[in-house]
Amino acid sequence: MSADPRAAALSDFLRSRRGQLDPGALGLPGGARRVPGLKREEVAALAGISRDYYVRLEQGRGHQMSEQVVASLARALQLDGDERSYFHRLASPHPASITADVPQPVTATVLALLDQWADVPAYVFDGNEDILAINEMADLVSPGLEWFGDNIVLGAFAVVEMFPDNPDFQEHARRSTAALRFHGDPENERHREIVGQLSVGHVLFRRLWAEHHAYPFISGTVPVSVNGSELVDFPWQILEIPGGFFMAFMPVEVGSTPWRMLAWLRETKLTGRGLRGPMAGWPALS
Repeated sequence: MSADPRAAALSDFLRSRRGQLDPGALGLPGGARRVPGLKREEVAALAGISRDYYVRLEQGRGHQMSEQVVASLARALQLDGDERSYFHRLASPHPASITADVPQPVTATVLALLDQWADVPAYVFDGNEDILAINEMADLVSPGLEWFGDNIVLGAFAVVEMFPDNPDFQEHARRSTAALRFHGDPENERHREIVGQLSVGHVLFRRLWAEHHAYPFISGTVPVSVNGSELVDFPWQILEIPGGFFMAFMPVEVGSTPWRMLAWLRETKLTGRGLRGPMAGWPALS
């Protein structure tokens, strides 16, 4: 197996997706098989490439494929749009890394927008899910986030550990894991650090990581407790912003329970302190 982390991720992805395909649905012989999914030679035949070449790809050797081979394998493995985007990035000889090893600053314009949204929980994070700047309202609805290194996926699994029977928290951890796959760069040092930490500490993460799902953060809900209240589902939305960063915010509906909770926080807890950051060694905010 290659020591190249990108080649290793590519081989893991190929094996994972091959194992999830149904031979019968593709017109191939079914019956008892030693392992689930398609055989290597079956994937190679569907993609129109040699078995030996496909075996080398799964072994992490010679993974710099042509665009034609990438497209053929994407069709053979029945990848969806997000999976195709992820697969193309892994297979590219010169990928556009979303998470650079040398930190770049968040633009002043983005920070000004974040600061102006003082009444809305909002924060900026990178492809490793490290939070770089967070407003006071987001801190108030996410108490203790900084205890987990100001990292979304680390925080998600810490919460699962505290509430192991809550399916909503498990789903949030699942989506955070898939987004770490999709947005992260396997060659990035911080990315490897986070994956290693979670792999050692969480059985659920090891299982989810092995499933190799990769899709971006877009929108959803997350259970929130404010000042000891019962859990309430808060909506969240993600905007992609310049520099490979993302902004998360909670667009609550006027008159809803989350809206009333935020109104209470504005009246009783908000101090107007401004943004908090940076985290994980990023340049200081001006």
